[in-house]
Parts: sequence; C-alpha cells; structure tokens
Amino acid sequence: MMAISDIHASTIVKVRAHFGFSQFDCDPDEITRALGITPDDVRRKGELRRSALGNEFRCPWSVWTIDSRCNSKDVNDHLRELFSRLVGVADLLRSDFGQPNFNVHWVGNYLYAGSGPFYEADVIAGIAGFGAMLWQDIYQVDQEETERGTP
Repeated sequence: MMAISDIHASTIVKVRAHFGFSQFDCDPDEITRALGITPDDVRRKGELRRSALGNEFRCPWSVWTIDSRCNSKDVNDHLRELFSRLVGVADLLRSDFGQPNFNVHWVGNYLYAGSGPFYEADVIAGIAGFGAMLWQDIYQVDQEETERGTP
C-alpha cells in the first residue's frame, strides 16, 4: 500500500465513498434482509423527500446504500472500510438488486494533471470482486480568499 503524499493530501478537502444499488424494482428491505446489513440511506421510488436546500422532490428510483465513515483523505481507506463491512456479501448479491456500485465523492482545491483520486490494486480488485461499477463525483472548490493570501 502506498500512502498519499502530504502535498497531495493538502489539496484534498473531503472524501467519502458509498456502496449500494439504485434503480432496482424490489423493496429495499429485501436487500437489507438478504445482506444482513443495515443501510445508511434508503429511498423508495416515488417517495417524497426534501433536498439539503429544503426543496421537495419525488425520488425517481429506489436506492440502498452504505457510507464510509472514516476521516481519511485517501479514497483507498474509504473503500477498504466498505469492503470490511461487506465481508461475505458478494455471494449474496441478487440480480433483482440491480448492478452493485461503489461511488466516490472527492472534493479538492487543485484539479490539475496528476491530482484527483487514485486507486491501489487491492481496491480495484475489491471493486471487481463484487462485479461492481465505480462511479466518481469529483469536484474542485476554490480556496478561501485568505488562504490565497489576498485581502
């Protein structure tokens, strides 16, 4: 395993990872029972929800997810945490749950060549072991004015 450098870590604002399913037709409770894992988020198609901004919306599809909880800036740590929660689950996945996926939410303040998340071989093998897709939400946020040294 290769740790991220201090320079790379200094450009990372936030990292989270999720494992789950979306756009499936079965009841999300079936996934919970089959896997024996309590999800961190469940949404049912047609359910009325409220966004972070307070706007109401209807869920366009069902969702079942578990979320990483570590504070590391290394995406590999987040995915390994999820793998540890999913031990013994790969053989329990059913086609009616839809395509499993790992979703990475990565926020940095410097998105140029050589920056962004990188994945170690064991993590790629872990994702493949679930026959899962890898989704990435990668964002750049600007530093605060005072961090750049401007008034």
